[in-house]
Amino acid sequence: MKNFLRTTAASALFVGLLAFGSSAQAQEVKTQGKGKGALVYKSAYKECITGDLTGLAQCVNMTQETYVVTPSGNETSVWKGTAPAALRPASTVVKDATWQESGKTYTTHSTTTPSGEVSLTLHYKQNAKGNK
Repeated sequence: MKNFLRTTAASALFVGLLAFGSSAQAQEVKTQGKGKGALVYKSAYKECITGDLTGLAQCVNMTQETYVVTPSGNETSVWKGTAPAALRPASTVVKDATWQESGKTYTTHSTTTPSGEVSLTLHYKQNAKGNK
């Protein structure tokens, strides 16, 4: 039964990744909330992430490295990329924001270094105030 649930959850994640792919998306996945551990998906999904989330003047090509769904329904999506030389800041830029998608509100945290390294983390908390 556990293997069936894991296979079903992994399949749902894969279908969710294909069906809900869009800019800066922390993919929508329905999972069973009765497990003892989180579903961790290592990814190589690529997207041009909007400047609204990074604090930069235009989108930056980034790769989703990890997507995690906990049994309670919380989600975390980690993206990494490199800003083009023209967009690199003189000092580190930190941007906190919110992102709404698929009826969910994600809190985001982005850091861009002068060397061009960009990291973005999106969090969705199932029972957070204001979330469904």
